[in-house]
Amino acid sequence: MSDTVAGGGEGAGGRARRRRRDPEWTYAALVDALLTLVAESGREPTRKAIAERAGVSERTVFVHFADREALHVAAARRQAERWRAHAEPVPPDWATGRKVMALLAQRARMYEVMTPIRRIGLALEPESPGLREVMAAGDAWFRADLAEAFAPELDRAADAAAPGGLLDALEGASSWAAWDHLRSRRGLGEADALSALGRTLRALLGAPDAAGQD
Repeated sequence: MSDTVAGGGEGAGGRARRRRRDPEWTYAALVDALLTLVAESGREPTRKAIAERAGVSERTVFVHFADREALHVAAARRQAERWRAHAEPVPPDWATGRKVMALLAQRARMYEVMTPIRRIGLALEPESPGLREVMAAGDAWFRADLAEAFAPELDRAADAAAPGGLLDALEGASSWAAWDHLRSRRGLGEADALSALGRTLRALLGAPDAAGQD
């Protein structure tokens, strides 16, 4: 069957082959294939599986990525773009209870996107300096986001930035690890996990219970 269409245009098959010859397209397709396969299986896929999902030859993986770590780092950076797409600034001047709800609602969306990839990342992190760097940057982003949203409350706390102080407590209580424990180990649904984390953050910040929020 011809790949041309009436008027001499290029058919779908020809366009697909042309895209696969574009290095940027192929690079992105391989990274997205890795992330999709991890999300589906919860395991690190083989290079053969990645290539098949991307629609390219296995040799192409080696052309675009010098080694396994290079592929992992590229995937981690792409994953960070995905979860950060859910980020919206929480105005520091909102009431504390309202800020807790807004921040945790977006964290829930981020964490659900992150979970299968982060589990693999944590297993690979000890042997991958590049992956550690990307994951550390993500952790720093979450801490800075907390510090900005709750700046007024932190300003009133004498031990806010001290080790073990309020900022550390808020970070631990709103972390992916806390979310994953409630979702995976305790088996809570998203709404109940949000309720549990919200209760903890409000207690740390001296905000009223959900029923008594402003």
